[in-house]
Amino acid sequence: MRGDRTHSWPLGPQGVASAVHVKGSLCPSAARNGWLGISKGPINNLGGCLHLCDSAGQALACLALSDWVPNGAAVITMDRPDTFPAVKNNFKAEEFLELSGMGPFLRHFGVPVHESVKEPPRARRFAGTLRPGPRMAGSPLLTILAFAQLVVLVLATFFTGGIGDRAGQVMVAGAFLAFALLEAGWSLLLGILSARREKPAVAELRPSPGVPVPVVFRKRASIRLVGDALELRTAQNVKRLIQPPADPVLGLREVVVLEDNGRPWGVALTDGREVVQAFLHWDTWFAGDPQLTHLRAFCAAVGLNLRRQALGAFPGRQERDHTAKRFRMANYALNDTFAISVFSPSVAAFGVYPMFIGAVRADIEWPPYYIMFGLSFAIGFAPYVVRGAVRKWSLNRMVPPAPVSNVEFRGMPSNGGEGAATL
Repeated sequence: MRGDRTHSWPLGPQGVASAVHVKGSLCPSAARNGWLGISKGPINNLGGCLHLCDSAGQALACLALSDWVPNGAAVITMDRPDTFPAVKNNFKAEEFLELSGMGPFLRHFGVPVHESVKEPPRARRFAGTLRPGPRMAGSPLLTILAFAQLVVLVLATFFTGGIGDRAGQVMVAGAFLAFALLEAGWSLLLGILSARREKPAVAELRPSPGVPVPVVFRKRASIRLVGDALELRTAQNVKRLIQPPADPVLGLREVVVLEDNGRPWGVALTDGREVVQAFLHWDTWFAGDPQLTHLRAFCAAVGLNLRRQALGAFPGRQERDHTAKRFRMANYALNDTFAISVFSPSVAAFGVYPMFIGAVRADIEWPPYYIMFGLSFAIGFAPYVVRGAVRKWSLNRMVPPAPVSNVEFRGMPSNGGEGAATL
């Protein structure tokens, strides 16, 4: 299981012998974890829980099924592979077991699943509710800091004379500068820890665009085999983990080059159920390498079958690759460590605003007040300005594609197996 710790049990009488699906509601463990583990996102109550049980029928662990639905979205099939995986909240309770993949997985290994209106008794070493990782990057702490600043402001106003009083000036200025430093330090620490946790890639596929794309797209976008999962990363640092071919049920099986009248327009990564786990646009990912040299090497390294399939272009109406365009602050992934600095202005503003009002309207009796005001402002807004400048004049700079020889793509057989591109 992905998360802060790894839990494992054998399948069978000595481990997970059965499972109980509690539909439409959460057990106390999952309900409590939904609040304590808010950094991993909310839990959909309608999805219910799946309890993994031992041979005595006692629960070893609980899984909130909504956590395990890929992208929280409906299954994307090969008839509309370019469909945008938007979050869908109107699933039926009975659909979560199949959409999450838990139903097919347990059936594959012969583990029976029973339905119940209440959770089974817990084993002595009940592992609790296990949620897939990684965590969102500490944003709840930043929210707590922001609210703490408001509390300090209220206390300073209530127990002192407010900004017009020397004691209030010391309390407000000192506290908000401390909060601004904590927020900046926490962001920096998480960035350093995230970089150290980055796993080396066993195999990696990077875009070979045939159209102009931003620098950041070339720099960040990739599909990497890391550890026991495939990681799809976009230019906006959205990271998604996909099961590798080693997974006998939900793992990727094929890479399908989609053609319309012989002209490729996209590439779909599908699992054994022919469910599309990822879709890549041809013009931004492969048009610069029409013979698919890099894609072939990646498929060989990972163990994926490569084939082509005829299909009318863009049935899901996603003609443009929205991850390969210039992006703004709002396009950053909120669950990425390096997106934390986006919160810096808003968090520090809780302190800067009342200090500014105080400096304008009140008689400041404590000279260091102005120094702390300036430092709080710099901590809150200087990183924002620098980041915006880097994004505008560096990351969002459009780069033309490299020259490509006039090669006609005709290469792979349509009935499976890997072929060779020909001139």
